[in-house]
Amino acid sequence: MRTAVVTGASTGIGYATARVLTSRGIRVFGSVRRSEDAERVARELGSLFVPLRFDVTDPAAVRAGAAQVARALEGRTLFGLVNNAGIAVPGPLLHLSIDDFRRQLDVNLTSIS
Repeated sequence: MRTAVVTGASTGIGYATARVLTSRGIRVFGSVRRSEDAERVARELGSLFVPLRFDVTDPAAVRAGAAQVARALEGRTLFGLVNNAGIAVPGPLLHLSIDDFRRQLDVNLTSIS
């Protein structure tokens, strides 16, 4: 079975990507941050969607999610990876706090800080 990982699968582009992939018979491991999102997306997309509950800025949680996917693959290779998770901190860059700016970079660019 072809398997893909999609980060940020609870809404928007990540959700739409997971929906298209599962509709084409591809098993999708999708990262979500909240339990209620995991349950909702799994219910909506069906048995080919496997939620991975973690925040992409949490190194231990990301490693645990990767280990879960590796176990499920049983030595096979991953078909695809969509690094989609992202946030937008509203406002002009000049007016963002350093903490908000760093958080945005951590989520959108580096994932694990």
